[in-house]
Amino acid sequence: MDNGMVGKYVLVRCRDAGVHAGVLEEHEGRECVLAESRRLWYWRVADGGAYLSGVATEGLHEDSKVGVALERLHLTENCEIALCTERAEQSIRGQPNYRP
Repeated sequence: MDNGMVGKYVLVRCRDAGVHAGVLEEHEGRECVLAESRRLWYWRVADGGAYLSGVATEGLHEDSKVGVALERLHLTENCEIALCTERAEQSIRGQPNYRP
């Protein structure tokens, strides 16, 4: 299936691994590979938006907690892949690495 998102910045919600953002390299069934992948450990939508689709369009609120970027990440049990707007991509990429 060609979803038109390969090579683009996306959010991926996984059944057991949470939410990740990165460049979609490939996908098949419920698996995908992301480049420059960051885990969204805790997220709030910027500008008072709601839901994960709001993150994909509006970006992250400054209170969000995002992990360090991994060169490549193979995710399984994906249940959602959402294309990010340029605004959202810049917001996610611009979040500092969360360190507890």
